[in-house]
Amino acid sequence: MHADRSDQAWIDGLRGTADTAARAALVSDLRDYLRRTLAKGFGRQLQGADLEDLTQESVLRVHQKLDSFEGQSRFTTWAATIAVNAALSELRRKRYEHVSIDEAGERADWSEAKDDTVDDEREVELLRRGIEDVLTERQREAIQAALGGLPLMELARRYDVSQGAVYKLLHDARRRLKRFLEEAREVEVRQGVSA
Repeated sequence: MHADRSDQAWIDGLRGTADTAARAALVSDLRDYLRRTLAKGFGRQLQGADLEDLTQESVLRVHQKLDSFEGQSRFTTWAATIAVNAALSELRRKRYEHVSIDEAGERADWSEAKDDTVDDEREVELLRRGIEDVLTERQREAIQAALGGLPLMELARRYDVSQGAVYKLLHDARRRLKRFLEEAREVEVRQGVSA
């Protein structure tokens, strides 16, 4: 069982310095430990094949990251952290798996924006017009999805770009909208003064 194994025994065994039977037993113990850890922490969300797949993925990640183990915690704690992070990422991904970018944009709650940040319905309508008129299609989708609560990480995954690229896309969109709103307000002020 894993409780009797030192951190160095785990490392050596997983690196392949142990004989084949000992290595197979060690990998089996690691898999069992990670499965129990994941089942205990995520038993309601992960069951059956999903739990098995994530356990196997966690074993592979632990093996891939062996060189990064610094010994600041026990090996099993370190391995469990890798498994938990993998589970959280998977659950985050699954949460938005069936939500389209358009659907997320439709969920945007404009009434909250009205109450918190703009003066009246005219400004909300002006903002909507700006989103439609001055943004590129991708900027429009990204802004509406972000307003609808879709995480930027999920947008990046769907667009197959880095999170930095999504931040830049949103930054540019906000800049365009700000400029549009400033210009529209100036026009309204001029029209109001000349009336």
